[in-house]
Amino acid sequence: MDPESLPVAWANYISIIGFVFLLIVVWLIPRRVILADAKSNSRWRDIRIWATGLILMQITLYLIFT
Repeated sequence: MDPESLPVAWANYISIIGFVFLLIVVWLIPRRVILADAKSNSRWRDIRIWATGLILMQITLYLIFT
């Protein structure tokens, strides 16, 4: 099977699955590890929240252009 014959939508779906996998991996990291060197334990310092926002924006873009 020639990869060029596959529809582009499949690449988008595979990318979305990759982003969902990445989202799961990000949340498997314990909060104490992320905030180990932080000056305070403020919620905004949790990089998992920022990563989640970015991943959700990427997934949204892939869904829009599918």
